[in-house]
Amino acid sequence: RKRCPLCRGVVPPSQDQVANYRMKKKLAKDTSDPHYEQRVRMVKQFEAEYGEDWDGTMIEYDSDFVDLPKYVGQALLKGNIRTVLQWLGKGKVRERVNAKCEEGGNTGLL
Repeated sequence: RKRCPLCRGVVPPSQDQVANYRMKKKLAKDTSDPHYEQRVRMVKQFEAEYGEDWDGTMIEYDSDFVDLPKYVGQALLKGNIRTVLQWLGKGKVRERVNAKCEEGGNTGLL
């Protein structure tokens, strides 16, 4: 476990790490997926680093992010970059680039 160099307390994972962990754990349930072993390895690595008894505490950043529409996330997964770029161009690009999809474990475009 990572420890703070000043107080020696346990450093919790960031929101992005937790989002990535939750997404990989959800996707790792599909044993027929060709990336199954890689995802299981990543889940085990997170659990080894932060412990299986991790209490849900995490480093929180400002929560002023734009919600990523489900259709944009699905378009990205299917490789439909045109739809993603059209959505990005409809608003403030700097805000939309950092958009998060709550249904996907708060994963973002980047």
